[in-house]
Amino acid sequence: MISEIVIPGDFLLATPALRGSYFQDSVIFMVECSSKTGSWGLVINHSVHMPLDEVFKRSAKAPNAPRHLHTFFFGGPVQNTDPFQKLSVCILEAGTSVFNGSYEISNGVFISKIPLDMELPISKLIEPLNSTARMFFGYCGWAAGQLENEILNGAWEVSNPVPLEVFSKSRDEVPTTANIFRKSYERHRA
Repeated sequence: MISEIVIPGDFLLATPALRGSYFQDSVIFMVECSSKTGSWGLVINHSVHMPLDEVFKRSAKAPNAPRHLHTFFFGGPVQNTDPFQKLSVCILEAGTSVFNGSYEISNGVFISKIPLDMELPISKLIEPLNSTARMFFGYCGWAAGQLENEILNGAWEVSNPVPLEVFSKSRDEVPTTANIFRKSYERHRA
């Protein structure tokens, strides 16, 4: 069963078996894991800086608001399919969530799915309180049994450092495979 191999809040680290693929050197945070419906997660170490107003609808109240560059992440190659029908991004937050409709994946780590046409309150994303919020385009998805087979065949190493420790740093500090391995190792030694 997949729940015995990987659970929400775990991290998948690409092994050398994925060299040359889209997932080479990827670190994936697992959001949902089900042996019946499949699994999905987000690549957390592929980032780009973009103005928020190029992604979200700009508020009519502030058409001349300053443009803020924000760190976005490419969560994976899949878009516009379940669980993201008609959604453009999801937001991962550490500590607390400022968005309605978010749900907790792991102790202190929340996810929100944001509709493409939503007028996002940009102030919530740029306030100092929310310097850890990470926004993702796309996701990684696996059919029932597919991820389990990939792990058993050596494509992924499962690591389980405390997600809140990984995501409580600034979103501009992109986690690396080495850091995730180190945190997992330190946690198991303690």
